[in-house]
Amino acid sequence: MIRSTDKGAGGVRLRAVRADALRPALILLAVFAVVCGGLQLAVGAVAPVPFWIPAAFTAVYAIWTAAGVIAWWRRPMSGTGGLLLAGAVAVFVGGAGNLGLPVLTEISTVFATFILAVTVHLLHAFPSGRLHGAFSVATVATGYGVTLLLQMPLYLLPADQSALLSVATVVQSTVGLGVMVATAVFLIRRLRSADPQNVRVLLPLYLYGILAVVLIPVSANVLTLLGADGVVIGGTQLIVLAGIPIAFLLGVLRGGFAQTAEADALSAWLGNAGSTGASVAQALARSLGDDSLRVAYWSEERGVFLDSAGAEVAEREQAPPRLWQEVRVESRLVGAIGYDGRMLTDPEAVRRAGRVLAIALDRERLTAALVASNEALQLSRLRIVEAADRERGRIARDLHDGLQVQLVLLALEAQQIANSQDAPPSTAAAATALRSRIDAAAADLRRLVHAVLPSALVERGLTAATEDLVDRLDIPATLVSDVDDRALDPATARSAYLIVAEALTNAVKHSGARTVRVSLARSEGVLRVGVSDDGRGGARVENGSGLKGLTDRVDALGGAFELISPAGAGTELRVELPCAS
Repeated sequence: MIRSTDKGAGGVRLRAVRADALRPALILLAVFAVVCGGLQLAVGAVAPVPFWIPAAFTAVYAIWTAAGVIAWWRRPMSGTGGLLLAGAVAVFVGGAGNLGLPVLTEISTVFATFILAVTVHLLHAFPSGRLHGAFSVATVATGYGVTLLLQMPLYLLPADQSALLSVATVVQSTVGLGVMVATAVFLIRRLRSADPQNVRVLLPLYLYGILAVVLIPVSANVLTLLGADGVVIGGTQLIVLAGIPIAFLLGVLRGGFAQTAEADALSAWLGNAGSTGASVAQALARSLGDDSLRVAYWSEERGVFLDSAGAEVAEREQAPPRLWQEVRVESRLVGAIGYDGRMLTDPEAVRRAGRVLAIALDRERLTAALVASNEALQLSRLRIVEAADRERGRIARDLHDGLQVQLVLLALEAQQIANSQDAPPSTAAAATALRSRIDAAAADLRRLVHAVLPSALVERGLTAATEDLVDRLDIPATLVSDVDDRALDPATARSAYLIVAEALTNAVKHSGARTVRVSLARSEGVLRVGVSDDGRGGARVENGSGLKGLTDRVDALGGAFELISPAGAGTELRVELPCAS
């Protein structure tokens, strides 16, 4: 049962607004019922019948009253609570006939079987408290006629008219049996067409209700034939009678029949960022009080309604006895609410919920569009990184295979000129000096190519390339790695290498570090890169273009970047990069 959902520190509490306005009246009604029960016990203490009789009636009356108040409190939009309270009045009046007061005895005789009609009414109207269709209306009306109109001859005819009394009794019993048969047929048809979520609650309730209505009048004859006395008969009937409100109350509290929220509170709950499509449907079902409620989403591409799993909604979900309420944002169809029209008899409540659902669906649409836009942006940034890496590799290959080869050839020609027998000494010296400068340029070019695309990274992997970086440092350095280079995609390996290279450069040139430590670790699809030094600290991402470029690269790859550099306490760089398995 949905009671509350947190949002921020205070949270948003789902509460039935109409119930809040009704609760003071229910509290007063409960107090009045307690007073009436106390009066019945007080008068029963001096009545000409054993005290247990008014006490038992008072206990059953209390059960009906408590069930009615709780049901009305929990589901203010339903009439079930009111019907249970009407049954409580019938039980109270029936028990008042035992108090020895003539007026109360006459009234008790008039309403002696009224509780049976109330039970039939409850069976037809549960859980909404309202009757559906002409058949139910006619059956329930006949039931009240049996308990009120056909009861009249039993207390109006003189006692000496035994023949007429027997006829009246037979007529009442026959018509009452017809009401029970009609009710049983109605309930069987309803169970066969009910949603499975509702059957588990309705079936035990209907079975007990039918048996109770049959057992209360029949038990007297059956128990008499078995030799039971009046105490056993009366006690059995009261026990059966006491179970009726308990069964209906359990039906209200179980399943989704206990309405817990109105549309305004529901809108606050759906406004919570944590609500999902499934939770939206669940919230609507619990709020309106119908576990069979379904939320469908309109697919403009396919022109059909889809459920939360993406399957097409069956046509039977849109046919009676189920009702279909379309949900629109302005004039655009976005979804629908399918519900059991026998469970929910207030279409306006469903329409209000539909307006709330429209807000939630539109929010989901905007959120999905934003997520798609972010994903497209992320993919675009990743393509830019990959394109830059490809261009970096092309430039490195061009320099290595083109310009570097030309420099080597020029160096050989210069050396040939210097070694020539015909070259004057000045020319040989100049050629030798040119060869030295060409060799220096070639060495600079090799360092540039290595910086652009280290051959060790391409040929031997990240660990070997990082080891080369560490070995060339002028300060003591430590490398710890458990990375299998075969499990890394090229973009991740290049990014990790550039991160280590930039961090080591900063440690040597800017931080004044004496030692540095590099760690590479891979677990759960994430490559963790760590570089720490014991320098002066105080490094900031925004202070240089090197670290800022690295943060952009890490973000484009969907990783995490953390720089810890307190002044005077060294610098630690932590990076997490997603990597292929």
